[in-house]
Amino acid sequence: MVDLLDRTPALRQNLLQSRALLLLSATPMRRNYATFLDLLNLIDPVAFPRNDIKGFRERVEQREREATGLQLLSSPRTARRHRLSVLNNLELLHGTDPTVLRLVQECRSEQDGASPLWSDLVNYVRETYRVSRRMIRHRRNTPATEEYPVAGRRTVFVRLDDPARPIVDTFLERYQEHLGGRDSRSLYARAVLNGLGGPRVLLRHLQLRLAASAGSHDFVPPHDRPLLKTAVARLQLVNTSVRLRSSLEVVQDRLDQDLKVVVVGTSPDTAREFYQHATARWPGRVGRHFGGAGQSDHEEVVWDFLSAPGGQVLVGDQSLEEGRNLQDAHVLVNLDLPLDPNRLEQRIGRLDRYSQRPGAAEIVVFAEPDSDWVSSHLRLLTDGIGIFAQSAATLQHRLAELLDELSQRLQHSGRHAFEFDLDELRANLEEEREEVDLLEEVEAGALTSHFDQAAVVELREAERNVTALREAFSRLVGRRGGVGIRSYEDPDKGLLHFGPEIHGLPADAVEQLRPLLKRPRAYGRDASIARRGAAPLRLGDPLVDWLARYLQRDERGRAHAFVRSCSAVEVPTLWLHCDFLVEFDASHAQVTSEAERRRLRRRADALLPPAIVRNWTSASGPAPGSLVRDVLGLPFSPGSDQVLRGELWEQVLSALPDWQQLCQMAGEAAQDLLRTSPALASAPAAAAKRAQAEVGARLSVLRARSERLGSAAERLSAQLDLNREEAIGQALVRGVSTPAVQMTACGGIVLWPAS
Repeated sequence: MVDLLDRTPALRQNLLQSRALLLLSATPMRRNYATFLDLLNLIDPVAFPRNDIKGFRERVEQREREATGLQLLSSPRTARRHRLSVLNNLELLHGTDPTVLRLVQECRSEQDGASPLWSDLVNYVRETYRVSRRMIRHRRNTPATEEYPVAGRRTVFVRLDDPARPIVDTFLERYQEHLGGRDSRSLYARAVLNGLGGPRVLLRHLQLRLAASAGSHDFVPPHDRPLLKTAVARLQLVNTSVRLRSSLEVVQDRLDQDLKVVVVGTSPDTAREFYQHATARWPGRVGRHFGGAGQSDHEEVVWDFLSAPGGQVLVGDQSLEEGRNLQDAHVLVNLDLPLDPNRLEQRIGRLDRYSQRPGAAEIVVFAEPDSDWVSSHLRLLTDGIGIFAQSAATLQHRLAELLDELSQRLQHSGRHAFEFDLDELRANLEEEREEVDLLEEVEAGALTSHFDQAAVVELREAERNVTALREAFSRLVGRRGGVGIRSYEDPDKGLLHFGPEIHGLPADAVEQLRPLLKRPRAYGRDASIARRGAAPLRLGDPLVDWLARYLQRDERGRAHAFVRSCSAVEVPTLWLHCDFLVEFDASHAQVTSEAERRRLRRRADALLPPAIVRNWTSASGPAPGSLVRDVLGLPFSPGSDQVLRGELWEQVLSALPDWQQLCQMAGEAAQDLLRTSPALASAPAAAAKRAQAEVGARLSVLRARSERLGSAAERLSAQLDLNREEAIGQALVRGVSTPAVQMTACGGIVLWPAS
């Protein structure tokens, strides 16, 4: 691409004059600074002049170091000496920024790694100096660069044929039946966890429970003891060391290849037993990482493991699953698997990290095809979550919900609790990944916006309400809705298809709309994800946007009048309903491009969402709520309601000779009522306050950039951004504080005394 631009200077000029450019790169350009700079110059010629490759290289390298340092400050588990080193670097880089100096000094005296002071410093530096968190994080699941590769994961399933496994599975089934409807969810989940870990793990678990004293959580009541004792007796009569021996053989094979092997057990007893056998078998080559030891002891053990020459073994329990950087190790051997997928991801993530070592980390998992319990669990992890193929780190909230659901189902469903709809689960997790990426992009962006957790919950609820969306769209494109489009929905695939016939539109509009109907749509997001080429029927889709623009211009169907028989009135009475659209007033904005207009509209709608306010009034004032609910708000009934036309007009005008005056007075009452509604009385003021805070935050960041960014080109670009934001910010505040009001529909109902 860059060679083409060099050969054709006119093409570069055309690109520079384009309204908008989007730079997409599937190939890391970390080493080719000239190419990278040339492409960025097309996006922002001011901030990235082509004649300063050396300065650009220094900026990129400094930003990467700074991003890494900020990532360390963001983690409460980062050692204090590392934190102090990062603070020193920030002080050197931004020593002229008084805010940075103040925050650095506050953090130096802070001992608590979870203190909000650290996030205050990190967020300020990221926002002010455009240090992207995604530059490092996004590489987590993308092809590695030469200097900062991601290890990746490669899973090997080792088959076990354990003669004691049937005893374990039988016990789990009988224990479930024995508990019946009793609320023993946590106890049964622990039994399943230990049972999945193998006969030896379950044996030790049951022995500890039987030895627990009365009153403790693990105490086994008398009516449960025979079942547990029988299982213990049966396990003591068979060989329960198959998994242990297989684990030792797997590790021996990797040590023979001079690999560094991490061995982790969910059960501390299992991990300690493996450590005892390992030290006897490979003296001087085995380290231990168990809970209870000090942080400094753990760091020393890890350092010895990674720095020692040749093959080494590090054995640990769950204390090894967090806060350890083991990317230079080669193999992870799972003695057992936790029920919690987040814990498993944390464990694998110790090795699947940024690493100079070529090749993916080998993840060893023991499979037992003859066991329905083990197979169901592995099927959920592999085919549903996909945790052995790629990182699931961004799915922690969804996986926590999955664990909670699994725990609730176990006691009632046994091994069938693992049998989720795997296709649906994969689709949901992929959607969660997309949401997390989007939210992180918003959160990690240079500027802030108002989008709180309540808004996220509201958005998700709206997404799930497919029925309401289907009904609304059906009314919209029905013959009586203003645009007649014939559509049919495939009940099996959930896809919406459109026929060639279009009614109620002029010829030019039909020609615009027809190409937009070729692509299938889906009301449900899951259906659109599962079918290639299907689009979710949402704002942003070309069809939906076209319909919105057309119906805003089209005035048909916005006014109506009919007569309704009502026993509650003694004389004919006119009631008017007026629908008002209250939204951001864009007339204050002096923007020329459609792209800027859309961006401003999105910001404004986030602060002051458009609202439809419907008022029912008569010449005397607003209608009582009971009248609206029981009479006026009911839909038109062809059997009893009569459209106001023809001869019926003569009867109504005879009963209401001052019709025009009544309509005018009812309309004025509707206007008065609108002014006292929250949409005008309180929402604009609250939106203006949020807008002022948002604009103020943006301006403060841009002002700091324009004064303190490292290069003159960056400072000039930031100054231009500052000037634009000042003008847009003023328009934003004015537009939400005094919103535009438009009457979008009006209807009259004459309540006629029932005869």
